[in-house]
Amino acid sequence: MHVDAPWRHRGMISRSVSQCRVRASASTAIVTTILAASVSLAPTAMADSADSLRAAVTAVRQGTCQPLRSEPVVEQAADTVNRSTDMWLDHKGRAVPVPDPLPVLKDLGYGGGRAVQVQGAGNTDAEAIEGLLLVGYDIVPDCSYTDFGVSVLQNQSTGHYLAVVVLASA
Repeated sequence: MHVDAPWRHRGMISRSVSQCRVRASASTAIVTTILAASVSLAPTAMADSADSLRAAVTAVRQGTCQPLRSEPVVEQAADTVNRSTDMWLDHKGRAVPVPDPLPVLKDLGYGGGRAVQVQGAGNTDAEAIEGLLLVGYDIVPDCSYTDFGVSVLQNQSTGHYLAVVVLASA
């Protein structure tokens, strides 16, 4: 006697697979559009890369939530998170890269109680930003976060660009 697995009934697998494909293609289209607008004309200087990342994060949130506030303390935390990864890649870190930005924010005096980091890496700053937006496609639009900070740098030993956004709320 052959019994079908319950998940095979009524096309559940085909629906969920097709829904995932639709979500992935929609996310890719959004990310591609944002990157084309914000990164394609940006020079390769790190300050401009950070500006491109700020613009991309802001564009993802545009129209769905209150605008994020660029917060200097959160920006400093993003830089700390990114530098910890950079040092780890160079085998200079004394500890693993920062897994949670909230303790860093607390040490810097930020009064918020919630934070998350999203990271991306790539051969170019645009690829790093694209990777970050793809990883954070469901995190960045979360309206419960009110403040943000970004960091983009190039790892000297690998040549890869590292991008981080830290989202926080008070």
